[in-house]
Amino acid sequence: MMSSDKRTDDQGRAYKGSQLQVQVYVNRRERESSAAVGEALALAPEAIAWASPLEGQSFQEYRDMDFLEVVGQRAAAVDLAEFWPEQGPVWDALATVRTNNGPTGVILAEGKSYPAEMCGSGCQAGPKSRKTIEASLGRTKSWLGVPESSDWTGDYYQFANRLAHLFFFREIVGIPAWLVSLCFIDDPHKPTSLEEWQASLLSARASMGIGSRSLPYYADVFLPARGRSELE
Repeated sequence: MMSSDKRTDDQGRAYKGSQLQVQVYVNRRERESSAAVGEALALAPEAIAWASPLEGQSFQEYRDMDFLEVVGQRAAAVDLAEFWPEQGPVWDALATVRTNNGPTGVILAEGKSYPAEMCGSGCQAGPKSRKTIEASLGRTKSWLGVPESSDWTGDYYQFANRLAHLFFFREIVGIPAWLVSLCFIDDPHKPTSLEEWQASLLSARASMGIGSRSLPYYADVFLPARGRSELE
């Protein structure tokens, strides 16, 4: 597969940043990533199976109906279409989770190599799509106990829409789901210490009206950055 941009080579391998780090941890350090995520979410590491981005699939990342297919939740397609418009989040990493005598669970993961990656240009959807998005964000805020007046369509819209998809799985379709932020420490691309990460995450939560409240089924996972040579 040829690269669609200069962030990756002709095999889909990223050159730097969080995209590279996620690829390394999913494909070269699977046990390490499963152990860290499992510990953070109180899940058995051996129950976690990473579904993307996989080397055998040219490190493809998925969105919309495609991501449902990858985690074995195709049956939720109609509900997702009602909950969120097309061109939804592109997931940095996805995994399935074996549960005891219940439906297969889902882990949604977002990777970041430095705090500024958490900020974006906000929701750019057109009027019709934005109405659907704002309604779903409102339901998610209510579920989390976050004030309705909190701005979730601005700088931290990306994190907000990830939380909304966690709500979708848990409350709309009744599928066990968890969301993790994979925060890479001291990535040479733009080095960030653990302390800097923790301060930046607190600031982001404050801006979103979350404050110090605990987010259910969510965890920040801190991992040391690795070199690209691990993919070569």
